[in-house]
Amino acid sequence: MLCDLNIVYPVPDFNQNITKDALVELKKTLDIVEQLGYTHVALNFSPETLTSKSNKVKLPNDLNSINPINLAHFKEYEERLRIYSRITIKVDDPSQCQSIAKFQQIFDLVAVEPQTEKAFQSAISNLDVDIITFNLQQRLPCYMKHKTLGSAIEKGIFFEIKYTDFLNSKSRAQAISNSKQIVRASRNRGMIISSGCHVNTPFQLRNSANVVPVLKMLGIDSNRANQMFKDWSLKALLNGRLRIKSYKQTIAIADTEGLIGNVYENKDWNSDVKVNNKKMDITSYRKRKPETALDKALKKQK
Repeated sequence: MLCDLNIVYPVPDFNQNITKDALVELKKTLDIVEQLGYTHVALNFSPETLTSKSNKVKLPNDLNSINPINLAHFKEYEERLRIYSRITIKVDDPSQCQSIAKFQQIFDLVAVEPQTEKAFQSAISNLDVDIITFNLQQRLPCYMKHKTLGSAIEKGIFFEIKYTDFLNSKSRAQAISNSKQIVRASRNRGMIISSGCHVNTPFQLRNSANVVPVLKMLGIDSNRANQMFKDWSLKALLNGRLRIKSYKQTIAIADTEGLIGNVYENKDWNSDVKVNNKKMDITSYRKRKPETALDKALKKQK
């Protein structure tokens, strides 16, 4: 299994829907991703309304309107690709982080891109996020320290390196320098690799065999380079899914895919769904009434 947790979703705002042309281009990009051998893909929504200091647009009151990524548009990929939703928020000031709690219940993955040192420290100490990412083509907001990154990794936060940042010849040196800082401070742990590809530049996509030599140049051995594509990326995805798909540390599993996939999430929860032609009762998937002492006593009497 290979993961690419950053395919940019071509919508810049909460109040916009994806156009037909953009949807066609996005599906072409997903076709290329599939041909390159990837199995798990996250569509990354990065809203501009939260990145602008002068723009004070409020979030939609309806929680269903916060996520513009409609996975129903990609039903033809159900048997070929696992597609998930992700949001990346650029943070200048820690006070901008108040709305992140809403995103944690809507998106499969929540990522932040700190723009300042205060925002970086706040993301590690105060926020419940899955991924911390940077624009590697620009200078990092602060010097990367092992103690700081180590505390984030212990919390289950992963640091993202986008290999498309190395393809720009003008900023390649800066991207390599920034990546080496992250690799050094993290001690080769808690990192994921993704593309950060836009729908208008699908030619930037690469398979894992082409990216691993670049990671070796940064000082990452082959085993950990493969973990960045597989184990660590899957762990980041699993952490995000468990945050919104579990109830009191109880989860639902399917026969073959482990943690239940998002194909079942829009079903009628009061009815049975079929998994491998077998009916599976998932009415307790989201909420289960806790068993009381009286219930236990009644069971013993029966």
